[in-house]
Amino acid sequence: MTRRIKPEAYRKQLSSELRQLGGVLERNASDVCFDTGPITQAASMCGSSKPYGPESWGYQVDDLRFRVKTPQKVIPNSVGEYLQVVMNFKIQGKCSDELTDLIKLLEFSIVVTNDEGTYLSSWHFDKHIVSDDGGDAEPEDAHPLYHFQYGGKNLAPLEGNHGGILILPSPRIGHPPMDVVLAIDFILSNFAGVHWKGLREKTDYSKRLSDAQNRYLKPYIESMFSWWNTGRESDFVRSLWPHLI
Repeated sequence: MTRRIKPEAYRKQLSSELRQLGGVLERNASDVCFDTGPITQAASMCGSSKPYGPESWGYQVDDLRFRVKTPQKVIPNSVGEYLQVVMNFKIQGKCSDELTDLIKLLEFSIVVTNDEGTYLSSWHFDKHIVSDDGGDAEPEDAHPLYHFQYGGKNLAPLEGNHGGILILPSPRIGHPPMDVVLAIDFILSNFAGVHWKGLREKTDYSKRLSDAQNRYLKPYIESMFSWWNTGRESDFVRSLWPHLI
């Protein structure tokens, strides 16, 4: 039985969690994430945003910046000691426990540059938009509902100067859905491992992370497991992972 959710309380709870996330980053990771203002702004937006009517929610985080040490084996090796990682994040959905309704729109971009801006790399993660009337043609290539993809419009500042690199639209790499808590954790885990490990020792950060995993990761994994547990006929599960057969 689906739990009855009060939309106003739901939005208020998400807003509070965003403020708590900003606070823990400010206290414990200010040298890598030095301005949490975009998270505070998102929290204010979340308290009142109703993009799909009174039982919906949404927020966006604009230009949240991280300064990280350049990893080993980076190419080219002349980019300098530090890199700038800029994330933009937008999510909208219904006040629901059901993964099919919880997220209606999800866009997450990661742009990495050196301090001078002469080198640039970009990934984006999103939810594949399917029209309400189901009239979309099925993609020829594997197109998981939630997926990472390299490149995209954020490479535009290079003005076509891509050297000898061939940039393709595929593969689209399937990945569980994320809110901004999981998105920030993803960035820290891949670009600032020392800070990531330290934050996970902090109760206020691990609580936010656990709540986000329960809300987004758990239903995704349970949906995937149902393919083998209850029958291999769910179009929704197949949309999550088109390779299933």
